[in-house]
Amino acid sequence: MNAATKLKDEWLLSYAAGALNPGRSLMVSSHLAYHDDLQEAVADAEVLGGALLEEMNGSPVSDSALNQLLSKLDDSALPEIPAVATSGGVFPDPLAEFVDTDIDKLKWRFMGPGMSNARLWAGSHGERLWLLRAKGGITIPEHGHSGDEWTLVLNGSYQTKLGQFHRGDIEVADDQLDHQPMIDPGEECVCLVYTQAPLKFKSLASRLAQPFIGL
Repeated sequence: MNAATKLKDEWLLSYAAGALNPGRSLMVSSHLAYHDDLQEAVADAEVLGGALLEEMNGSPVSDSALNQLLSKLDDSALPEIPAVATSGGVFPDPLAEFVDTDIDKLKWRFMGPGMSNARLWAGSHGERLWLLRAKGGITIPEHGHSGDEWTLVLNGSYQTKLGQFHRGDIEVADDQLDHQPMIDPGEECVCLVYTQAPLKFKSLASRLAQPFIGL
């Protein structure tokens, strides 16, 4: 089974509309840094959103009017939107600006042999945005989810039963998926992770350590 490695259009539209919480929004902007095609899709969505607001003027938009607006996108010049980029470091530019420090100067917490995490943001309903560092060749403890888990690879690679994920790829897991990511041998793997709720570890040892890990 092969996993999708890019976010679906629905999340790009929500991002363009400013409808995501800060954690998801930073995940999307960091993901965009690796994919010019997704940046173009967001630009299209912003054009469409502006056109819809003008067309509505307080009234519902008919299907025919919406189709006309969609057809105009191909003929309209896109606005000048600064390209999201990666500057050559581990962090893509949006994340680097948010963190505003070197990766080694972050407050890293021990998660287990060869693993550590650094918390970046916490939402009011249990959401978390955090960084994972894992040495090549190790296996992350098997776990399930009580909500969405997005994992964006910033450096190195890993694999699950869904497939292999490299730099710029994003894995989207939900409460139906249990997995046990295996870090590929060699290079250190660094990931940006958004969790909607605490992880559901399978092993007793991981569950006992969870309060100290904070995830």
